[in-house]
Amino acid sequence: MKPSSFESAIRLQFDCLIRKVIDRTVKNYYRELGRRAKHEIPFCDVTETDLNHAGVIDEYSVEYSVFLVYGIEIHVYDERLCKAIQKLKDRQRNIILMFYFLDMSDTEIGEIIGISRCSVYRGRMRALSIIRENYTEE
Repeated sequence: MKPSSFESAIRLQFDCLIRKVIDRTVKNYYRELGRRAKHEIPFCDVTETDLNHAGVIDEYSVEYSVFLVYGIEIHVYDERLCKAIQKLKDRQRNIILMFYFLDMSDTEIGEIIGISRCSVYRGRMRALSIIRENYTEE
């Protein structure tokens, strides 16, 4: 049996409507992909520095000791090292902390403290020998 002209008109209208819906859905999908591409990057393209900034590590004051060196706080996490550093004189402690934790050269340390580069080197070597002795005692 052949459909009537009314039924075929309804089918044509429905077919046209379905095609419009599908076309608009596809366009919306591609538009959303474009919008996401502007704001997102693949995980494999993320640099190491960006990953380091994304993470957060909680630090609690019981996990480290704080040494104040010319207005800068230095956190030392190793308990044995903290005890050994605390046994040093103030000048030696400052030299060790500035050299190893603040990555300063002997010349820079000497300018801050007001002594020669040679004196900074000797003070650092004495401090290291004291720290070494404290480690061997334990």
